[in-house]
Amino acid sequence: MTRAKVFAFERNDPSEESLHWLRDRGVEVALGKPMWEKGFKRFSDDEIIAAAQGFDGVIGASGANFNRRVIDALPRLKYIAKFGVGVDSIDVPYATEKGILVANTPVDSQAAPVSEHAIAMMLALRKRLTQWTPAFMAAGGWRADIFCDVIAGSTVGIVGLGRIGAGVARRLVAWEVTLLAYDPFLRQAPAGVELCSLDRLLAESDVVTLHAAPTPENRHLIDAAALARMKRDAILINTGRAWLVDYPALRAALVEGRIGGAGLDVFETEPPDPADVLFTLNNVVVSPHSATWSLSGVMKVGWCAARNMWAMISGEGEAAIVNPDARNNAKI
Repeated sequence: MTRAKVFAFERNDPSEESLHWLRDRGVEVALGKPMWEKGFKRFSDDEIIAAAQGFDGVIGASGANFNRRVIDALPRLKYIAKFGVGVDSIDVPYATEKGILVANTPVDSQAAPVSEHAIAMMLALRKRLTQWTPAFMAAGGWRADIFCDVIAGSTVGIVGLGRIGAGVARRLVAWEVTLLAYDPFLRQAPAGVELCSLDRLLAESDVVTLHAAPTPENRHLIDAAALARMKRDAILINTGRAWLVDYPALRAALVEGRIGGAGLDVFETEPPDPADVLFTLNNVVVSPHSATWSLSGVMKVGWCAARNMWAMISGEGEAAIVNPDARNNAKI
């Protein structure tokens, strides 16, 4: 068998032990951009086409789009090992048609940190930690007319009850909150959670947290109309995908005071524009798509992606393949 060539177009684990492991198995691994370095930027289509030429497989996160144009321009490509669960940066149906296997990394180490991150953002906003800052105190600020809120007694609406949404619910059950959830794929909710319509969830929730998968049907699920249905003091948390939110509509709602605040870990363009108005508002808490960004977490994701790649190349072991039908069209 010809030695397989893999391009780690993004690297998420500074130890790179998983990539060394692939090399030990005879895979030729080329290194791309380290995601931990300052100034990290996504690849344009032309950049990823140029960089990934001649490789059988690629490993990385969402820093490159594998759309039809890119896939067609990479005739040798057979395997994509994606960091993370979401594969919205990949045209999976077209990859399947072209015989390209796509795997993701549904490791438990990702669900817990994102669940915790969403709750941390809820607390930061409800407790006014975006206003009671060191700069505020250094300028002589004190409590004044800023009043914090509590989670207890409030209603939290969870959009999407997969591993992360369910993790949020499980953690909040003991917090004396009412838990509503919208998930059209579920018929029964976990204990302590009531399934309901999206309209009801938006109208009754004090906090709305997004954990739905980015499908074509839910693009801009939270648009201007959805934001208008929320309470005026409600907050929106998005640690899921930017795909789910109409960000221009969200900016307008926040600036005009039509919702109470937002906690955002994901953005339409990443990294986002430093001049974004979101970064000037004291009812917004943000983080740089870092909900899963712990060293132990990224190491586990890196190992899962490497093992996925080896399983796809060699047939040894199991890979978390999202499009097994691609085998029917596999390239020789």
